[in-house]
This record gives sequence, C-alpha cells and structure tokens, in this order.
Amino acid sequence: MCPNCILNQANPESGIWIAFGICGIFFVMAVVAILWAFKNGDFEDPEGSKFEMLDDDEDGEMARKAKEAIRRLREREQKGEA
Repeated sequence: MCPNCILNQANPESGIWIAFGICGIFFVMAVVAILWAFKNGDFEDPEGSKFEMLDDDEDGEMARKAKEAIRRLREREQKGEA
C-alpha cells in the first residue's frame, strides 16, 4: 500500500477507479484526434511527407519529381514490366 493510503486510511481500490477514469479520458481524446485527422485528410497521402520533408526548393519541384518517379515505378510493377 502507498504511504498516502495508510496515513489517510483511504481504500486502495478507489485509486484504481480514478486511474481507469483518467485512462478513459485519454482514450476518448485519442479517438477524437484520430477521427479529426481522418476528417481533415491527414491520412490520404502518408508517403508524400517524406518527399516534401527533404525538398528545399520553394516550389517543391524535387518532391514532385520524386513522387512522379515512384508513381511510374509502381505502374510498371503492376503491369509486370519490372
């Protein structure tokens, strides 16, 4: 038992319910955050950020070229050319 429970003569099981309540609040917050992200389209292009992250150009030309090369490669793989 924790020292606080011994000193205050508190029931240790009451702390479990508080911990479950806090976990429940965090769970609900996580579900809301995931639904909000889906609604805003944050999961539509998960691979795009890796190209944009390394692109130093202001117009994003390198990222666009990299995405296009990956798209062409995947199309060839689907056709069975690669």
